[in-house]
Amino acid sequence: MSEPVTFRPRASLRMGVSLSASLVGASVLGWVMTPEHIRGMFTPIQIGTLLFFLAIMIGIALALGLSYVRADEVGLRFRNGVVTYAVPWAEIKAFRYRDGDPWPSVVVRGVVEQRPLLGIQRSDRELADEYVAELRERLAEAYGVDRPDLDQP
Repeated sequence: MSEPVTFRPRASLRMGVSLSASLVGASVLGWVMTPEHIRGMFTPIQIGTLLFFLAIMIGIALALGLSYVRADEVGLRFRNGVVTYAVPWAEIKAFRYRDGDPWPSVVVRGVVEQRPLLGIQRSDRELADEYVAELRERLAEAYGVDRPDLDQP
């Protein structure tokens, strides 16, 4: 089997990092620009709540950007936000990536729903198409088939 590869969403990662930096910068600037007598009225619990919500917003922005898809000889390992999945090649039925889909999905045998692969995003344009083609080739290689119709479950 081919060497292991890892795919990451480039545009989403840039967006997550820039959004997080902007949120932190705006929060610091807002705190510094607030008059001293107003800042003194905030209780520690209120400040903690503001910091908590800032951390949640940064976490959500980065969770999408830090998603990945890794393919190796054993199978597929992918992280969607904070949840990581490992699926052996024998359990993968197909990869779905139709026009208009924001990301591809993996169809797993015995599982009713498809699992999205957030590590590959349409926002990366042709690169996303290349990644999905690579995954389909690896699936065909794992099944020992030349070019099966792996887009259909």
